[in-house]
Amino acid sequence: MIRFWSCLLCAFSAASLAQTAKPSSPAPNTDVMVVAVSRHSDIVSGGIGIGRQANHQEVYVEPIIWLTSAGDLKPIRCDEKHPQECSGFNKSYLKKPHTYTVISADGRGAQVNVDRMRLTPADDPHDCFGYGGMGNSSGIPIADSAIASSSTEPFVDGEPARRLSEQETEPIRNSLAPLIPAKLDSLSHLRYYSLPLEGKNLIVVQRAYKDYVPASGRDPQKPMSLIFAIGTMQENHFHLLFWKKNTEDEDERILGVIHLRNGKDFLISEVSDPETYFFRIYGIRNGKLTLVFSGGGGGC
Repeated sequence: MIRFWSCLLCAFSAASLAQTAKPSSPAPNTDVMVVAVSRHSDIVSGGIGIGRQANHQEVYVEPIIWLTSAGDLKPIRCDEKHPQECSGFNKSYLKKPHTYTVISADGRGAQVNVDRMRLTPADDPHDCFGYGGMGNSSGIPIADSAIASSSTEPFVDGEPARRLSEQETEPIRNSLAPLIPAKLDSLSHLRYYSLPLEGKNLIVVQRAYKDYVPASGRDPQKPMSLIFAIGTMQENHFHLLFWKKNTEDEDERILGVIHLRNGKDFLISEVSDPETYFFRIYGIRNGKLTLVFSGGGGGC
């Protein structure tokens, strides 16, 4: 979906909703908009590859989901399955200026101002479906990608996803060895993150396209498996809780972790393939890791 963001620069989901996220009509003013913010176009616009980097203080911005005053996730009812909702969303929200504050670790506290966002194909019937825009950031620099919101009131600071050192990952790598060749092609170029969610210490194992191609110089026509897995370490054994099934052309990577005042924590990731992109949100439900939302984004 790099084409969508290329059009944005010139002019200025493939996934379904999990049951725990509540469908809605256009949100009232009391709801908070949560958005993806990135210096790189491929983070929030999909496509397997290395996207463009925005200039200076510019960032790419894309709405992900509404957060209600009760702390519930509420999907944006504008997608290819609900095209009738898009005109109202475009007029009432996308075309208006907004200011967001970064609430995840990278650039926390930075301000992002957006004059307007663009909806396609409403603005261009020949373009792919999607919505988003360019914003200007100020304050703390955003190095890569982040999560921002239209209000900081529902959120508190908390521990981010922390990349583990070589020494810390050794017992994890040893424990993952039995997954070869059942799930893993190799243990090379995997990244390991420690992730606290509601008192649970989780481990994310990630191999995204950009994690290995630039550094290794591998032929992008012959990529390694694209890995995204979540688990826990118990007595030096990795217990798998989530495994992304499509490891061929579905690229998933961490966008950020957010913490709510009501005690809920969420991990937000971006997922893309050559034709579509969308977001996943993971949380804890009844003491277990749960995919609580999958959707948004766009596609061709």
